[in-house]
Amino acid sequence: MTTWLGLNAGHDDPRTADATAVALYESLLFHAHVVCVHSVGDHHPMSFRLTDDPSENTLSTLIERGYGVAVHNGSLQRLAGPDHLTRDALRAALAHRDRREGRALRFPGQRSLRGRYGVSDILTFSAIDEVLPHGIKSVDARGDLQPSFVDGRLVLVCPEV
Repeated sequence: MTTWLGLNAGHDDPRTADATAVALYESLLFHAHVVCVHSVGDHHPMSFRLTDDPSENTLSTLIERGYGVAVHNGSLQRLAGPDHLTRDALRAALAHRDRREGRALRFPGQRSLRGRYGVSDILTFSAIDEVLPHGIKSVDARGDLQPSFVDGRLVLVCPEV
């Protein structure tokens, strides 16, 4: 079973949302497979792909911290927290589920990508589905690659040299 957890703290700065998402991943949501930050209007909610529903303790902690929370596992399971935050939390969870939008901060295979790698290795050993621009041969990964969901695919766009 896959569950998508959308969280919204009303961050208007993407760097703050990134730091918050990674901190939550490193502490409370360490079992997440994919961690994303989304752009919804001028705010940046977060989403987490989990293999199980989050525990009641985890949800209670997030709600106590003031997050808008949306839990979706094929059907909407729960919306909690301030109304003005839950709407965008749900948008983030659904965008992640549908793989249509979201910048991935953590994803399968990311930890092994340190240094320069051929595009074929990145596609084989990570969750990244496509590297742009087409024709690029290698990528300096440095472990901080941030691909984005585009049309159902996790796409890494590299700066052109």
